[in-house]
Amino acid sequence: MVVKRKDRPTVIIIGANFGGLKAAATLSKQFTVIVIDPTAWFEYLPGIHELVSGVKTPSLLKLSSPRIVQRSGHRFIRDRVVQILPEKNMVIMKNGKALHYDFCIVAIGGVKNTFGVPGADTHAVSFSSIENCRFIGEQLKHFTKAKTLSHIVIVGGGTEGIEALGEILRKVRNIKRIRIQLIERKTRLLNEIPADIDSEIRKHCGSYPVEFITEASVKKVTRKTVFLTNGKRLKSDLTIWTAGAKPHPLLLLSGFTETAEQWAPVSITLQHRFYKNVFFAGDAADVPDIKSKQAYHAMDMGVCSALNIKRLSKGKELHPYKPWPKPIIVSFGDLDTYVIAGEFVLAGSVLSSLKEAVFQKVMMDFDPAGIAQKGLHLSSRAVRSALPLALSTAFSLSALKRLGKVRLLHKQNEKQQKNGT
Repeated sequence: MVVKRKDRPTVIIIGANFGGLKAAATLSKQFTVIVIDPTAWFEYLPGIHELVSGVKTPSLLKLSSPRIVQRSGHRFIRDRVVQILPEKNMVIMKNGKALHYDFCIVAIGGVKNTFGVPGADTHAVSFSSIENCRFIGEQLKHFTKAKTLSHIVIVGGGTEGIEALGEILRKVRNIKRIRIQLIERKTRLLNEIPADIDSEIRKHCGSYPVEFITEASVKKVTRKTVFLTNGKRLKSDLTIWTAGAKPHPLLLLSGFTETAEQWAPVSITLQHRFYKNVFFAGDAADVPDIKSKQAYHAMDMGVCSALNIKRLSKGKELHPYKPWPKPIIVSFGDLDTYVIAGEFVLAGSVLSSLKEAVFQKVMMDFDPAGIAQKGLHLSSRAVRSALPLALSTAFSLSALKRLGKVRLLHKQNEKQQKNGT
């Protein structure tokens, strides 16, 4: 079945996440806008680690995607896009329907990357969704009540792995019958951050049953064992996979990329290199100037894509996407928080208010009514004072220090960064 286009230019947005929803909110009713996503919920993924400890509940991190889209005056379709035909300006949905578009925004993110490790897809829990993190939290509750020793293995020492470890420690660090092992293939934790956070994390874990295994990779995962390439076997009652993401298969299937490992090649205007009426927002796009895939980049890209579609429809010159120098905030449970802003990295548990301020502001922008129903508001003095700083694009050491006691971490020198030590 083919649904014909209406008089107004049709924009199909694939993916109701940070980039997709921001694009929908930016497009006016001069377009027929259709947002397609297989789920009815927007999930605030930067906050799912707090589900592990129970600091947040699933309902606090979810908003109704149809309501957000409809509030912008557009249409939401709950279905999965199985293929995009850019030569025909058409998307094919799982239900068999085909929709024509004049413009398309692809905001599908990435998928779990197990690097072909046998058993990882089956026996490891991906740290990538509300449901998975809720499950991890439930498992922790079970472990606290168990009379025998429980083993937890975290695969990956990047941002997700460290935040997972921090929340696990917040929940069970005083439980003597739990052992935690974290595996990282590089020589230090959070290797992508230009400061020695590795030693900070190890100090925090010094008195807890945590073992760090670096310069090691996973060879195989079974229900109760994680096998490493160095020959070690780790007992595991819960294996948590945080080892990164790979491009969504839809990119290759639709002809946007040449290999399954390639993110969509885009110009500085976020257009596909060959299909000029197809734009990309968020993780799906290969933007050279972006070193790490963050939610705020996805939102800014969604806005840029929408504005460029407006310009393109009027025959105007498109504007380039320019990433803003916003901070990266990494939390380590209730033990510490790290803010990477420009050339310096600060640490201090008080900085957690920055992360909370960003969360509440983003959720409120997407759906003010939904936030009101959840009872979330910028009530605490710490959160209110952190909000302007968290949302600004310029950071100074003096401004961050106003939040309270913080530590300036030393930047890795060039030789250390190159060697990963």
